[in-house]
Amino acid sequence: MTSRFAKPRFAKPLAAISLLATCLAFGGGAQADQLDRVKQRGKLIAGIKNDYPPFGSLDAKGEIKGFEIDLAKFVAKQIFGSDTAIELVPVIASNRIELLNAGRIDVIFATLGKNADRAKVLDFTEEYYKMAGIVLLAARDTPVKTWEDVKGRKLCGIQGNLYNRTLSEKYGAETVLFTGTAEMFKAFQDNRCEGIAFDGPILTMKVAEDGWKDKYRIALETFDYIPIAGGVRKGEAAFLATVNKAIIAAEAANVLTSAEQSFHMGASDYVTKRAAEAAAKVKAN
Repeated sequence: MTSRFAKPRFAKPLAAISLLATCLAFGGGAQADQLDRVKQRGKLIAGIKNDYPPFGSLDAKGEIKGFEIDLAKFVAKQIFGSDTAIELVPVIASNRIELLNAGRIDVIFATLGKNADRAKVLDFTEEYYKMAGIVLLAARDTPVKTWEDVKGRKLCGIQGNLYNRTLSEKYGAETVLFTGTAEMFKAFQDNRCEGIAFDGPILTMKVAEDGWKDKYRIALETFDYIPIAGGVRKGEAAFLATVNKAIIAAEAANVLTSAEQSFHMGASDYVTKRAAEAAAKVKAN
């Protein structure tokens, strides 16, 4: 009689098969089947900003609104037929790529600037915006007149920002970095730094607010413009193609030109030109 503690005759082969199945499920096979997994789940999980107007922020009702929120919802609608088939996951600059590659989100729509280093760890979608990479907000009487003048000065910023290294290594600034914009703004008002070096759109909006416009100004304009795109995990060709098709459809349908107006961003030549090109492409197909 076989003991109930005896190992089954086929335990090792079955274990090996199970291990192989697990590897296929969570290894290369999962990467290739990302689009299928998203469709089976029935919703798109997008990493977005919720503290970064006009791209993504909470309104008075606690709802997330913004330029990239409109885009993310349109992408979901293209995939599922409904713009409610989406889960919006707040991310910050320092964790968005980590969450993407850990499988916590499917796509990043969170002011993701394109560069060669990031291209090594994710695949960029079609570009959809061109951002003033960094400007300097400072007191109205600041002596700073050029970027070279920030040498040795403390500048508040955000962890993970593309230009932090340039500020410190090229211009010699002492960066004081935070995870969120609320912390950054408070630190500046508490005199923990002499200025804020951060993305142009958000600082331009901030300096127009009551309590800010009389005290501060944009002291330095950007030294660089950066293309903004979405991001997906590497090797997800079918999913990337689907997202890219949806972005082009959004541009052709004037979703982004309308979002610029809705969120008081002004009508940029870049977004307007891409909308016209996308409309021509969609018509040709």
